[in-house]
Amino acid sequence: MVTDTFDHLLPEVRELIKLPSWERINHIKKDIWIGYPTANKALEKLRELFDHPQRQRMPNLLIIGHANNGKSMIVEKFCRGYKARIERRRLGADKFYDLGEQDYLVEMPIVSIQMPPLPDSRRFYLAILEKFKLACSFTYDRANIGYLENKIISFFREYNVKMLIIDEIHNALAGQNNKQREFLNMLRLIGNELKIPLICVGTKDAYLAIRSDPQLENRFEPFVLPRWKAGREYDSLLASMAAIFPLKKPSNLNNPKISELILQKGEGILGEIVTLLRKAAIQAIYIQETIDEMMFKMIDYYSPAERRQIFERSLAEVS
Repeated sequence: MVTDTFDHLLPEVRELIKLPSWERINHIKKDIWIGYPTANKALEKLRELFDHPQRQRMPNLLIIGHANNGKSMIVEKFCRGYKARIERRRLGADKFYDLGEQDYLVEMPIVSIQMPPLPDSRRFYLAILEKFKLACSFTYDRANIGYLENKIISFFREYNVKMLIIDEIHNALAGQNNKQREFLNMLRLIGNELKIPLICVGTKDAYLAIRSDPQLENRFEPFVLPRWKAGREYDSLLASMAAIFPLKKPSNLNNPKISELILQKGEGILGEIVTLLRKAAIQAIYIQETIDEMMFKMIDYYSPAERRQIFERSLAEVS
């Protein structure tokens, strides 16, 4: 039954009910943040490290989890609270014309990058330098590792960088052993020189990468994002999801049959669970404004295991 108050939705979502179906669908497709307890604990640890006073050996954090299980979203959520400060300044004028204005970097509290596909120090340094492209019109010797290293250290100090975050750190295992060691030595050097916390994010292979260097392993506290399983936190997650999709009727996602179906189909992976529920919510807008078992039968969704089976069958057909 449709109500006029829509009490089953969060206050900020209730206004969306007035929008046309296509706008509600676009809202469902957007990235969403759900502050479940484990994610909030990770954010708290990140804040503690950001505020940590400098010392000779800074504490570091290694966030580990299955692919698509919310690691990068936690990092993105954290970084939104510490955005770079940019100012627009006038460039002045000459005899013939006004030179206009230009954006300048003033401060960058956090540098967050994605680990290159291979443990290549030069590519890693260049990825960091790209974050400072508003600092000034600088040129650099792209082949000189020592020069790039000194430039980065100089920028980190000048722009008051207090934390370096490296996502997809498991890519450090992709290269040969000597390249892996070179990259891990470089990480240790950056931490020692700048005395800032390093945050590494990746799959369980990320732990293998860090563990291969005993000195680094002792400096990184592991924080694991496990697969989801039935329980109070999972029930809370489903209740939160039901409250953020702008459907006119309430959805009882905590119904035992539905919650178990979602968990099995999503294989306990947050990204899969969200994708499955998004598809069901969009289908519900077209049909009945509530998510029930029928919606899951009607949508085009395959679990990771089912996708692998389909791919393997396709390979067999063309071989």
